[in-house]
Amino acid sequence: MEKSLEELAQYVGGERVGENVAITGVTGLSQARSGYLTFVDDPAMLSQVKATEASAVIVPQKTADFPLPHIKVKNPRLAFARLLGLFHPGKPRKPGIHQAAIVGSDAVFGSDVSIGAYAVLGDRVSLGDRVTIYPLACIDDDVSIGDDSIIYPHVSIMRGCRLGSRVTVHSGAVIGADGFGFVKDGRSSVKIPQVGNVVLGDDVEIGANTTIDRATTESTSLGRGTKIDNLIQIGHNTRIGDDCIIVSQAGLAGSIVVGDRVTIAAQAGVRDHVEIESDCIIAGRAGVTKKVPSGSLVSGFPARPHRQELRIEAAIAKLPELLAQVREMEKRIEELCLESGKNPPQ
Repeated sequence: MEKSLEELAQYVGGERVGENVAITGVTGLSQARSGYLTFVDDPAMLSQVKATEASAVIVPQKTADFPLPHIKVKNPRLAFARLLGLFHPGKPRKPGIHQAAIVGSDAVFGSDVSIGAYAVLGDRVSLGDRVTIYPLACIDDDVSIGDDSIIYPHVSIMRGCRLGSRVTVHSGAVIGADGFGFVKDGRSSVKIPQVGNVVLGDDVEIGANTTIDRATTESTSLGRGTKIDNLIQIGHNTRIGDDCIIVSQAGLAGSIVVGDRVTIAAQAGVRDHVEIESDCIIAGRAGVTKKVPSGSLVSGFPARPHRQELRIEAAIAKLPELLAQVREMEKRIEELCLESGKNPPQ
C-alpha cells in the first residue's frame, strides 16, 4: 500500500505540513526508515526523530519549526493507531461454515458468518451478521453473539451468555464458567449452583486466557467499550461499567461494582463486595479492601490514596536509620543511668 501524506492527514483529521511525500508504511520511532511514517507524542522526543530515516512524522498539534514533513494532530498516538489499522487491515474473512464444524439444533445465524473447522456450537446459538468463530472454539447452548464479533481459537463461551456487537474474545478465554461459590456443611464445602450468566456490552475486548465467571443468579456484566487484558480473573456477579481498562494479572472477586472509565493496573486485587466508583485509577499490585470514591488514585496494600502511600513508603525506607538512632539512644540512656547510680529502664 502507498498513500500520500495528505491522504493520511485527511484520514486522521490532521494538518499536513511540508512536502506531500509518499508513505508505504507506519512504524515506531526506533524502526523508522525511508518511506515510513512514525510518531511522537512528547515534544521532548522531536530531536530523536531528526536522527531517523523516517520520511514523515505525526506530531502534537502545537509543534512548531519542525523540518521533516509532518502531520499535526491533537492525539498523535491515536492517529498512529488508526493508521496502523489502515496499513495492516488483518486477515480477510472467509464467510461460510466449515464442513468440520459442529452445529447444534435450532441455531440462528445472520448473514456472512464465518465458522472454522472443529468449532462446536450448541443448541439455540444465535450469531449476528459477519460474526467470525475461529477453529476449535466452543460456543455452548443458548449463547448469543452480536454483529461483527470475533471469537478466536480455543475460546469457551458457556451456556446462556450474551455478547454484544463488535466483541473480540482472544484465544483461551473462558466466558461463563461457574462462579466460585461454596457453603460449609461441617467440614465439607457444598457447591452453590451457579445459574446466572455473563453479559458483555458492545465493543468489549477480552484478552487471552482471561476468565469471567457466570453469576450465581442474574448476570456478571461488562459495559460498553471495556477492555480486558490477558490473564485476568473476574468473579461471579461482578458488574463493570463502560470504557474501563483492566490490565494483565489483575484479580476481581465476586459481587464487585466498578463504575465507568476505571483503570485497574497489573496485578491489582479487589476483594469481594467492594465498590469502585467512576474515573478511578487502581495502581499496579494495589489491594483494594474498601470502597474507592470517584476520581481517586489509590495504591499499596491495603489500597489508600496514592500520595499517602508514597509518604508511608518513604517513611519505611528510613526505618533502618531510625532503628540505629533508637539503639544509640538506648545505649546512651543506659550509660547515663549507670553514671547516676540508677537502674537502666527495661
